[in-house]
Amino acid sequence: MTIATVVVAGAVAVAAWGFPREYGFEPNNRPEADCREEPCRATGTTTGFQVQQLKRADGKRVTRFPTRVRGRNGWLVAFSLTLGDPNAEQRQFFNRLWRKPASARISVLDPEPVEGDRRNRRQRYRLVKQSPVYDVRSWFGKKAWFVLRRRIHVSKGQVIALTLPTWAPVLATDLRRRERWRSSRNRDLCDELERNSARQKIGKLREYRCRHNTARLLFTALVVQKTPENKRR
Repeated sequence: MTIATVVVAGAVAVAAWGFPREYGFEPNNRPEADCREEPCRATGTTTGFQVQQLKRADGKRVTRFPTRVRGRNGWLVAFSLTLGDPNAEQRQFFNRLWRKPASARISVLDPEPVEGDRRNRRQRYRLVKQSPVYDVRSWFGKKAWFVLRRRIHVSKGQVIALTLPTWAPVLATDLRRRERWRSSRNRDLCDELERNSARQKIGKLREYRCRHNTARLLFTALVVQKTPENKRR
């Protein structure tokens, strides 16, 4: 597995591309990742995306499909992870369970409902694009930006997801029930964490029927809308 290491902690300079939108970011509700204190929970060998998150931690308003591309088509230029900081014993446990090093990549999914299922109740998505794999170990305990060497075209309606070929401490848990994400695990084996369900073959169709409540996958995606000025850059 090739590991890319182009990482920027903090603000991302994208002025040359135009005004960006950070999909998945809630300015008034930013839970911390687990593994700062107990319990320490992580996830691995899966692909997932948030389907609902609260705009305020103590509120009722939600953002649905926070990483679904809206408006014009655009360029995905970077993604962020908010990472917990597991101790040595916890890292060893996760390494044994899901392999090492801790790593992540960003993925683009096309909704592909069957005929007559306009709302895609079966949660069918096809993997259409993916970034390189990034080693995330150096950024435990921080929010880190991973800048893509090659921008990725994204179309309105596509969903930006996080793929973990191994594992990463990118979960906030014990949140309100309206915080929900979906994974690519087999719908009959949603709690079988050792099974590898990470989607890494372009063109493959998969149902994302496993829904995980009271938790958030802590990633965001930076997208710049396409304009006549940047469409060929």
